[in-house]
Order: sequence, then C-alpha cells, then structure tokens
Amino acid sequence: MEEIIFCITIGILLGWFDVLSYKVKLWLNRASLACLYLMLICLGAKIGCDSNLLAQIETLGKQAFILGGCTIIGTMVMFYIIIKLFAKNFDEEGSEEQ
Repeated sequence: MEEIIFCITIGILLGWFDVLSYKVKLWLNRASLACLYLMLICLGAKIGCDSNLLAQIETLGKQAFILGGCTIIGTMVMFYIIIKLFAKNFDEEGSEEQ
C-alpha cells in the first residue's frame, strides 16, 4: 500500500511542478486509458468465471442499480444545494457576459 501512495504522490508532484512535456502527458493519458480498459476486461472475465457470483447476478444487479441511481440523484441534489448556497448570482453573471 505504501508503494501505491508513494507513486501517486510522485505523480502529483510531477504534475504540480509541470515537469512533463505535452507529448508525454498525452502519451500517459492514452496509456492510462488503455490500462483502464484492460483492467475492466479482466474484471469482467473474473466475474464471468465465478459461478457463485453469476448465480446471484439478478440480486446483485438490482442492488447495483438502486445504489447507482441513489448516488446519481444524491449528487444532483447536492450540486443544486451548493449552487444555490454559494453561487447566488450565478445566472446574472452568465447573462452579463453575452
């Protein structure tokens, strides 16, 4: 776990001090996206190989749908509250620029 935190800290510092060129950042972005896709494929394959998990997929699917839906709704509600509290002149500022 310490290695992961160390690597993330080094990455943050490299980004903060703008050490990397644009081409390197673009390559790192593409590489991280490819790694993310590979990780998702591996996760799907692992789920597909687990017969106990596949037997419970209907129950787990419903729970995941409810949890995901509540997360989305909660995020939208909190965003609305934050906008109303902290950006009272939000609409007025946008109309003045036009």
